[in-house]
Amino acid sequence: MLYTDHHIHSNCSSDAEDYMLDMAMACGELGVNRICFTDHCDMDDYITGNPMPEAEELWRASIDAWRETVAHVPAGLDVCLGVELGEMNHDLARARALIESVPELDFVLASIHNLRATPDFYALRYESEAHCRALLDRYLDELTEVAALPDYDILSHIGYTKRYMLRAGYPVFVEDAQYEDKVRLLLRTVIENGKGIEVNTSGLRHPAILETIPSVKILRIYKELGGEKITVGSDAHRTIDAGRGIHQSFELLRSLGFRYVCAYRKREAEFIPLD
Repeated sequence: MLYTDHHIHSNCSSDAEDYMLDMAMACGELGVNRICFTDHCDMDDYITGNPMPEAEELWRASIDAWRETVAHVPAGLDVCLGVELGEMNHDLARARALIESVPELDFVLASIHNLRATPDFYALRYESEAHCRALLDRYLDELTEVAALPDYDILSHIGYTKRYMLRAGYPVFVEDAQYEDKVRLLLRTVIENGKGIEVNTSGLRHPAILETIPSVKILRIYKELGGEKITVGSDAHRTIDAGRGIHQSFELLRSLGFRYVCAYRKREAEFIPLD
């Protein structure tokens, strides 16, 4: 069985610690044999929400590290080059120029960490449940904007907000009934655009969540709507988390009736059978 981790960071991301080769080796030790590094390239600064002009320069370090890593990984480990491109809808021309400038690019993972002119959900101060619900409305609207674009392959961690609203004491989730229409619109937009979503295993490591992001509820809606393209990623920022939850998430997808997971090379999806 080919196990893949299609969301993983190295110290080329400002919030990660460990070298790319060490992250790849840690995945290999867990039996994850295809890895796609997706270091951050965010259009906005996560603290201020203002445009981050040095984003491309920071991500170039990831390209150099990937070239070095590919030359040193042992046989049996397949290491691809991706990018977690944050907030591409905030500056689409800039995002497109970045994608087009890297011919080796295998995979584009689209994320929303910041709403327009707003700090990252990680850095926000939450004032009330009503404040959280208003933010979630905006979050789903922006995700749907991104979902309609042609420039990405997979939409990342739907429900990213859960980590931080829970930390602030507000159990407000995209799975709540009041958001179902927006979630369905989002997923239909992804599917009709020929794109996919990820199963992000980071929630399995979070003691207040203990399930994937998105949750089983959203994965079931995605399948019901005809969604087929899906990747699995640990969203690891440290070697201790690299590859964790991948095997468990493959089993989850199999149990939900999904037939494949996807891996990407040169922006083309390969469907890996789950049977």
